[in-house]
Amino acid sequence: MRTTNQPPNSKGVLKIITLIHLALCSSILLLGIVVLFITENARLNFADTEDLFFYVVPLFAIVAASASHLVFQKNLKQVHEKSSLKEKLVHYQTSKIIQFAMIEAPTFLGIVIFLITSNQFYLIVSALLLAYLVVLRPSASMMKENLNLNADQDRAFKESFR
Repeated sequence: MRTTNQPPNSKGVLKIITLIHLALCSSILLLGIVVLFITENARLNFADTEDLFFYVVPLFAIVAASASHLVFQKNLKQVHEKSSLKEKLVHYQTSKIIQFAMIEAPTFLGIVIFLITSNQFYLIVSALLLAYLVVLRPSASMMKENLNLNADQDRAFKESFR
């Protein structure tokens, strides 16, 4: 099997990011559904304030979602400093994967804690994080907007989608 080490183009990077995004969303959704069906006596309980997870899971979710946005914005500034489109694309891809992973971690935590406690509250927190992750679905227009391209880079970006 031959593999070539071609420089990344915009369409290829978008395809990779989209595939990773789809895989993460699908794995979260599938795990959540499986855990929901195998958990006996699942209930929604907001009164269990003695449970430490009742505070840890939502707090971790909020902190992770906020941090993912802040880290992505910080990484975007570094993307803007890159001189070539190739460098920008590679750094952008890495930034998006980090952003997705920072949201995925508390989502899986919520699902695991639901499995342990049978409290659907944690599954709701995970569902909200999954919805946020779905909203972050990559697109060519968002990618172009985030990359802050000059005229030559913009032309090369558009050509890769033809």
